[in-house]
Amino acid sequence: MQSYKFNPNYKVIDRFPGLVSIADLEAERAIYSATPAFINKHGGPLTNQILRRVPEWFFAKAEEAKLYTIIEARIHRLYPGDFPAVPGWHCDGDYREDYYAQPDRARTAVHDHITATISTHPDGVSNTQFLAEPITAKVGDPTPERTFWAQVHEQVEAQRPRQVYDSKDGELICFDSWTLHRTMPARVRGWRLFFRISMYHKPGLGDGMITKQEQVYRLLEGSGW
Repeated sequence: MQSYKFNPNYKVIDRFPGLVSIADLEAERAIYSATPAFINKHGGPLTNQILRRVPEWFFAKAEEAKLYTIIEARIHRLYPGDFPAVPGWHCDGDYREDYYAQPDRARTAVHDHITATISTHPDGVSNTQFLAEPITAKVGDPTPERTFWAQVHEQVEAQRPRQVYDSKDGELICFDSWTLHRTMPARVRGWRLFFRISMYHKPGLGDGMITKQEQVYRLLEGSGW
């Protein structure tokens, strides 16, 4: 067993209107693994508006650390109970030897990420939840059945009550690579755009990829997630 200390480090660094129309989101392009230049050229107007709010220090810090900046812009049409991403507590920016490898947190440096959501509902459709208190998790050798983050998730869930922060649409939030967070299920039927720019030790898949379809996830009854 190896112990890992996760300290929350997140901050709202900007705010902007987070309510948009379905037509606005239909006009956007879902893009992943993209460079800022690719977003400037191929991204929709809302995605580029968010990108322009990313402070210059973020890019300077990534360059100084010799890390790549990679952007995701995901658009989902959700129904109550849908997850727009794999559920469960985790951190971003894992060091991995390859795409299929388990995270190597011993080699994961402290670096930053910035995220934001906008949606078609005034109270938000699905927003990120951050763990707002430190936790130490003991993790055994991960397997496909008991992954690294599945083991961390179980220990966070066993800690009740716990302090959390529920993000809101229109908040630009900076958080580091050791801040636990998770996607939340859709509360209402609606559309949302998820934006994230990350510092990462490897480049993305070329300059970027445009996708026409996004995955939606559902929990199996009794899965514990």
